[in-house]
Amino acid sequence: MLLLSIACCCGCPAYWVKPMWEQYPAKAALPAQIADLSLREDARSKTTANQLEAETREAHLLAEDTFAGVYVSSAGKPAVVFGGTGFRLTPESDADDELARLKPRYQLGDPQVVDTDVRGRFARCAVGALDGTDVVVCTSVDHGSLTNGIFSQLSVDDSARLLDEMREQIITPEQVGSGSA
Repeated sequence: MLLLSIACCCGCPAYWVKPMWEQYPAKAALPAQIADLSLREDARSKTTANQLEAETREAHLLAEDTFAGVYVSSAGKPAVVFGGTGFRLTPESDADDELARLKPRYQLGDPQVVDTDVRGRFARCAVGALDGTDVVVCTSVDHGSLTNGIFSQLSVDDSARLLDEMREQIITPEQVGSGSA
């Protein structure tokens, strides 16, 4: 009976807190290269990135840091990524809210739930349009960050996989007390 009490009192809360502990705090940095994607540094790309970063900051006032970048693949396919870091208590509803926020701008259809295989991380994608071009907009949210991607010339599944790959390179969790900074 004592072991059952200890398991219920300590184990259950630890199960729910572990993703928060592992995912927050986090930092973000845009690498120059992600797989076959290269960060664009031209004036137009920087203007786009600055605008998306400002919009992200405005929409997420409590974000600790924001980021945005325009990448292009070796085949010339564009990929735009933007988001922010900061504590998120309800990442699942935040993922839904983020796609709802982006829906009018990108004329998004119904969102599709994407399996992340990471407890505490939730992803959604929706097909839409930007300047007459079909795009897929995806968002990935966990307890420490929110990452969005805009992709053209890719399927929903490929877009979701690419956002996950980009997110893994951009977002770095910093566990408290782990000695890393």
